[in-house]
Amino acid sequence: MEEVSVVSTSYLVPKKKGAQSAKSSGDKRAPLLKNTYQKLLLLVFICILSLSGCGYVTRTETLKHIDSVTISPIDDNSTPAEYGLKDELGDAIKQEFYRNPSIRGEGADSLFTATINDYKVVPLLPLGQNNQPEQYRIILDLSFIYQDLKRNKIIRDEKNYQKLYDFYVVTGRGKPPEDLKTAKANLIRESSQEIINSIFEEW
Repeated sequence: MEEVSVVSTSYLVPKKKGAQSAKSSGDKRAPLLKNTYQKLLLLVFICILSLSGCGYVTRTETLKHIDSVTISPIDDNSTPAEYGLKDELGDAIKQEFYRNPSIRGEGADSLFTATINDYKVVPLLPLGQNNQPEQYRIILDLSFIYQDLKRNKIIRDEKNYQKLYDFYVVTGRGKPPEDLKTAKANLIRESSQEIINSIFEEW
């Protein structure tokens, strides 16, 4: 009760003026702070857009001068070498390159080279009836380089690309069975797509 009494009788003029002055000052600062905050947000937003835009333009500008590619015959260092693998993979990679509208055809703007380091087909456990494999895995290891010949620059240098492809040879396993020839063709198709997509990410 005593505190209420003191507050209710505390009507000093300086305090009243000070309170009015603070309120008035606060009223003046509020729009100023609001405008400053809005300007800051706008600036941050512009910076984000600029950085994003610059990043996209930089990638585009870096390789837009390339519109042709030479694909060297693929080397096969696997033991034993899989018959036809290097030629089939080379053809698939060429097709994937030409799917991109940035590449108009074969030429000397850029160079793609690749080496097959290993290729093998292994059975997967568990075994099925009569202890025969029901599922196999194809393992493809290779390295590749994509070079900008106009500017003498390496765009992509992948030394440890590995592709795994699992397939069943029996029915009733949730996916259709495949023979080795079909599985190999699917492996080549998926590998070529992944390799070229990794290069086109630089565009």
